[in-house]
Amino acid sequence: MKRLRRLIGRDERGATLIEFSLIFTLLLVLALGAFEYGMALRDWQSVTIATREGARVAASAANYGEADCTILEATAGALRSFRSGVVREVHIFKSDEDGGYSAATANRYRPLLSGESTAGLSLVACGASTWVQIAAPWPPAARLNPSGDPFWIGVRLIYDHPWQTNFLWWNGTVQWTDDAVFRIEPPPPNA
Repeated sequence: MKRLRRLIGRDERGATLIEFSLIFTLLLVLALGAFEYGMALRDWQSVTIATREGARVAASAANYGEADCTILEATAGALRSFRSGVVREVHIFKSDEDGGYSAATANRYRPLLSGESTAGLSLVACGASTWVQIAAPWPPAARLNPSGDPFWIGVRLIYDHPWQTNFLWWNGTVQWTDDAVFRIEPPPPNA
């Protein structure tokens, strides 16, 4: 009888260890998933806020000569506190009331990478940061409609979010794109 109890006790101890390892693995995956998706949500909200900030500045900067620099500084400046993630591109584009994106009217910029050769690049110095101008078909001088109807201006931010743990399917980066569109406010009439 004692021998039977000893054998049953051993089996239960082994079963407990197996059950613990299965539950611990499940709890670990849930905890890492909660952490990863929490960090992703924080970054996504920050990208959305940065895009809206850039579009708000764009609506008031309109045809100001240095409007694109001001918009780039506002958009990237809202993300300055992040140590992970990378701003891939910022587009400043003419839109319609529905918020449609048009590549034909998009001024496209990307940050100058450290150590990158500047030969053959069209550079734009904005404060402490330098941007590479990819395309600029819509200059600030053309952003006010002479007929009086307001134009709509949009900002598109393309951002790379890195996963923090690189565990299972949370590895590498994910690229997010967000747009914000505002109506350009015409300058007040001269008094």
